[in-house]
Amino acid sequence: MKTNKITSYTIGIILFLIGIFMSLYQHNPHFYTPFSIGLFIITLNIYNFLAKKPLFNKWKMKQHLIFWISLIVICIIIDKIGMQLNYWYYPSYSTILDEIIKITFEYAVPFMYFMLMLLIGTTLLVKLKLKLNSKMSFTLSLLIVVPLTLLFTEHINSFSNSWQVTGISNLIWFSIGSWLMAIIPLIVYKFTEQIK
Repeated sequence: MKTNKITSYTIGIILFLIGIFMSLYQHNPHFYTPFSIGLFIITLNIYNFLAKKPLFNKWKMKQHLIFWISLIVICIIIDKIGMQLNYWYYPSYSTILDEIIKITFEYAVPFMYFMLMLLIGTTLLVKLKLKLNSKMSFTLSLLIVVPLTLLFTEHINSFSNSWQVTGISNLIWFSIGSWLMAIIPLIVYKFTEQIK
């Protein structure tokens, strides 16, 4: 079991670093695929280590399908609305393959690491025993940890411009924008968790 966790962390870190390398040194817009998958694996392992109940605990295939399909559909809707409103665009994406990769690995998967960062921040604040209840810890993690996660992501993206945000102010993007990226998958997760 310990070996599996080490292997999982190793794969996650390698993919994460490959993504950073692809953006910083190759200026490859698809850097976000290994970056996101790697960060998802890392944060999932960290959360499962900290939490009393692991994510996707005892889920069956039906729940996984419902969760991921629902999340992908929501991502498609959000992306289409955002592009129609000229809130953002993708300078280098033009093919169907680009679209498939973008929605699955560069949209749905990133939503998950944002959600996990929110949950990790909440869990750590509770464990630090700062006399914060779970609701206050959740709020602080949402207000601090999640925007910082987006800030880091945007910094890495600035080297390759996989996406460009144009019609949203930085204040809204790094607040409401980041919060929605963490809360939306959490809502879908909570809903799917009830289907047992």
